[in-house]
Amino acid sequence: MNIKQLEVLVAIAESGSFSKGAEATCITQSTASQHIAALELSAGVKLLDRTGRGAVPTEAGKTLLISAKQVLAALRNTEQAMRRFRRGEHVELRVAGSSIPGTYLLPEVVVALRKQAPGITVCAEIRDSNEALLLLKEESVELAIVGIVPDDRFFESEVVGSDTMRLVVKQGHHWGEQRRIALAELKSEFLVAREQGSGTGRAVAALLRSAGVSEKELKIGAVFSSSEAVKQAVLAGCGPAFLSEFAVAGELANGELAAVDVDNIDLKRSFSLVWRRGRSLSPAAEMFRAALREKMQERR
Repeated sequence: MNIKQLEVLVAIAESGSFSKGAEATCITQSTASQHIAALELSAGVKLLDRTGRGAVPTEAGKTLLISAKQVLAALRNTEQAMRRFRRGEHVELRVAGSSIPGTYLLPEVVVALRKQAPGITVCAEIRDSNEALLLLKEESVELAIVGIVPDDRFFESEVVGSDTMRLVVKQGHHWGEQRRIALAELKSEFLVAREQGSGTGRAVAALLRSAGVSEKELKIGAVFSSSEAVKQAVLAGCGPAFLSEFAVAGELANGELAAVDVDNIDLKRSFSLVWRRGRSLSPAAEMFRAALREKMQERR
């Protein structure tokens, strides 16, 4: 019993004719007869009677017709769903973003994607980088945008952009007046930091290590789980902090915060788009990837 046999059965029953049923299903009448014979053999009962009024379903045929129509309708619905899926219509794309790219890049990408494929609904989870990658590993999301280099045992990734970390202080802080400090001066003040699982926190630690400074040498006065909280702590006078330029652009522009350069440190990091190793991306995910590339290209 197969789809074509069911299709032929329905076409003959609805038209009342083997010849018309064959024409409707684009086959010859003899082929239609072969399909019905094979279907009757599979079912173990007679399904159609040839009468003076044409082809008429038997009681068994009527019973099978009900199921056959349901199967064919389900198949049509499935085919339509796959067409919509390929075109990005009525599709939900689940994405995880770490704090900075999730907050400051993802909304712009969603807007760009909506112009190309308005049928895609992006459902975003904003977490720290470790949690975002865990969601991806568990396949709760299809893509993640993070500010760290992912473990290539589980993930494939593509660098999609860069970020500059800035050491920022509240307006009036003496470092702000200097505008530049020596690396050793970092050890003299209590700093505000992100938690260890965050991309920002890990990026800062890696940048400092590359300059010969370990986290243990720094005085950390407070640790917060979001960049916004760190920024508010700096504004409140809690101490200087390293933050993404994305997170402090407004406050630097209006003078609430001042940026301080640090000798011998290149405060740049990369953003990566990440997906599960060995998984094919859905059409919606590929469209998102293209929109992200385009948006990051505009920023250069």
